[in-house]
Amino acid sequence: MAEATRPRPRLSGVSPLARASKRSKPEDVAKIFKEADANGDGVLSLEELQAYLGDYLGYGDTEIRAFFAEHKGDNGVDTEGLQKGFASLNPYLVSKRQGALIVRKPGSVCAPGGQMNLEDLTDCTVLVCDRSEQVFVDECKNCRVLIGPCNSSTFIRDCVGCTFWVATRQLRTRDCKDCKFFLHSHTEPIIESSKDLSFGPFCASYPGLSRHFEESQLDGGRNFWSAIFDFTGRPDGANWRLLALEECQELAVEFLGEGPEGAWDCPAPALSHEVICASPLQSADGSGNSVASIPQTRPSKPDAPAAGVKPQRLLLSDAAEGAKAKPQAESKPSKGEAAGAVAAPVILRKPKWITVDNINPDSRGVNVFVKVVKVTQIEGAEGTSEVVVGDATAVVTLRARGEEVTTCLPGRILRIQNARASVFKGFVRLEITKWGVVKPAPDDHADFEPKVSQDISAVEYELKES
Repeated sequence: MAEATRPRPRLSGVSPLARASKRSKPEDVAKIFKEADANGDGVLSLEELQAYLGDYLGYGDTEIRAFFAEHKGDNGVDTEGLQKGFASLNPYLVSKRQGALIVRKPGSVCAPGGQMNLEDLTDCTVLVCDRSEQVFVDECKNCRVLIGPCNSSTFIRDCVGCTFWVATRQLRTRDCKDCKFFLHSHTEPIIESSKDLSFGPFCASYPGLSRHFEESQLDGGRNFWSAIFDFTGRPDGANWRLLALEECQELAVEFLGEGPEGAWDCPAPALSHEVICASPLQSADGSGNSVASIPQTRPSKPDAPAAGVKPQRLLLSDAAEGAKAKPQAESKPSKGEAAGAVAAPVILRKPKWITVDNINPDSRGVNVFVKVVKVTQIEGAEGTSEVVVGDATAVVTLRARGEEVTTCLPGRILRIQNARASVFKGFVRLEITKWGVVKPAPDDHADFEPKVSQDISAVEYELKES
């Protein structure tokens, strides 16, 4: 068993579990089993899982122990047990969990194209302590989420009662309620159709975070966290507020056996009342500056704290059974909050899904599940492709750009939200708007075959002058 307990160096590159799903073939599972079975006895012990998933792939110890407890047999986890839990080991997809502690350590998800998807989580703590290319957080409730430096955009939608620590080039939120954000953003954050949001400067630490900021070319001293643009802004008030110093919560993450204990590794300025109340940074190419007709009402600044008041600090470990909060000052109830008050239940607004045959030239806010039929790069338009996608009712051509193209793999089922139809050279094309998204559908989504005989984009439209 000595080989199983010997630490393995951290993976460099794409995780071998990147495509793990409920549809993974037995031979794919067997390959991973063989890699993890250090002593070749045909079962995986807890120590072997800790060496493979923890040391090598960078998963948290609590998650590994939970997997072992759920899928072990008499002597450990056999191939059948690994097959049953295989989909849950995908490092880039955390879905349908409740009360779980999920950790991704440095090196676990930072391979080129690494896209994190967190969805349908309740009462969970998710710590993504690594760089990523893009992040999607959907339909989470009462969760704590840390997102290490993201090289492009972080999308957070349909979340309620969550606390986020996020470092990203741009934050986009939609349909969120009663959420806190401790944010570092390289550009102006965007919120839309959201209420009761609270914002403060980024204040988190984990071993290697400063290095990740540098590798992602994020400047810890240049933060647009409070330069928020609200696409549903109103003249009579703001849908968000600034957190007072005593409401702020620093997050310190430690890894079992990795890095100095108690070290604070955060490139952002120390939290203070002055930092919170400073005027927001201005950018000439701001994300919302061109939409001048939408009112932008900024919230009032928080009152100055009493002498000696400091933010709370939350200590978390990948091996912790729970959070250890160390309040450094008494926190005042937020405005309108009464001691012992029970919040009214919140009803999440689900997206309205349609089928492809309902798409027409005037379609807006299109939400649809489709399968990729064919991808064709457009000549003379670098980074842009035309992607034929469809469902059981029809197909349509999607114009994909940049990172969207890498998501559109033939045969993959996609989840498209907030797209719009446009007429290009007389034919309908589906486009992902600035506030839309295209990403892989959940693993358990039912398979289907697109109806290629019914092509929405084959119908030619003629512009008639009135």
